[in-house]
Amino acid sequence: MKIKRKAMLIVGLLVLILFSSGMTYSIFTSGTNIDVSNQKIAKFIFNAEKLDHLELNLVDLNPGDKETYSFEVSNSSETTLSNVTIQYQIVIKTLHLIPLNIKLYKKAGKERLEVLSCDETFSRNDKNELVCNTSTQEMPFSMEEIDSYELEVEFPSLYVDDIYSNLVDYIDLEIKSWQKVS
Repeated sequence: MKIKRKAMLIVGLLVLILFSSGMTYSIFTSGTNIDVSNQKIAKFIFNAEKLDHLELNLVDLNPGDKETYSFEVSNSSETTLSNVTIQYQIVIKTLHLIPLNIKLYKKAGKERLEVLSCDETFSRNDKNELVCNTSTQEMPFSMEEIDSYELEVEFPSLYVDDIYSNLVDYIDLEIKSWQKVS
């Protein structure tokens, strides 16, 4: 009785191995005919002033001060243009311990259009950082495009009280980009 059971177990294992190896082999092999001469590889080029992350230290910012930080986002690098439509989003993170007015502007010629006002209406992440996201921006692949931005940080003069003198804060500016998929 024990020998019959062992024999059935061995036969069952062999059948299981035989069927699973056939399926595994068929999953990892395929045959296609590709004419390599007609294939092009699309280049994804995204230039955020050579950076995709910038941390601004606010130690020297005093009540009544206003600082402006300029940066550009482009879909080209020197002579090479991106072959895909790019979408991107600007993310501002801060602890917001100092009552700062943080505004992001997009420059269009001589005009400055307010894109974002980072304040307590936005949510905080698990590190207790205030996270402010812009809406998704898009750059087509058909022509070179440069988006110019100004981040304006103001420490209002009405906060000259001693309780604000030892506070330390920062602003972390991050630019996330990805290829647009239809």
